[in-house]
Amino acid sequence: MRWLLVAALAYGCLLIERAVFWPGGLAVHVDDHWARPDLVLVVGLFLAFFFEPLPVFVAGWCLGLSSDFAYLAGPLGLKALLSCLALPAVSAVRAEIPRTRIWVQFASALVLVFAVHWVWYVTARLTAGAGLWPVRSAEEALLDALYSAVLAPYLFMAFLALRGPLRIAVPSNI
Repeated sequence: MRWLLVAALAYGCLLIERAVFWPGGLAVHVDDHWARPDLVLVVGLFLAFFFEPLPVFVAGWCLGLSSDFAYLAGPLGLKALLSCLALPAVSAVRAEIPRTRIWVQFASALVLVFAVHWVWYVTARLTAGAGLWPVRSAEEALLDALYSAVLAPYLFMAFLALRGPLRIAVPSNI
């Protein structure tokens, strides 16, 4: 894995996420929630699809921490912890799934972003003293996950175009 290129991809996605998908931009307002895609987590999912669990663990921590610093809402380090736990789990089972299929990328992004965002929203509300709102948090996480899942196959196509510089070997039978 070329860490500098991964950092550049993650930084670019974080910039796009913060500059384009903001309230008033391309964020979608639904029932007092601004749904935004988590492009940084989609970068982590891409890495989990093509690299071993240990480098994905480190990348997940770094990506999650950059997302924590970018938003500064909720406990610092929570997204980093959730990312470094969820992404290596995906990496461990990557050989069993057809990683280059659009429906797999969509479904994986949907499940991953929903799980990470739901735990993050519930924990952020609890630490802020707002109480436990699991259904409301699930609704908000689902909106973010749907938005991320719709964009995930397009990001995967762009990232797969960089498979040479990233040192990714994609067998033709996937």
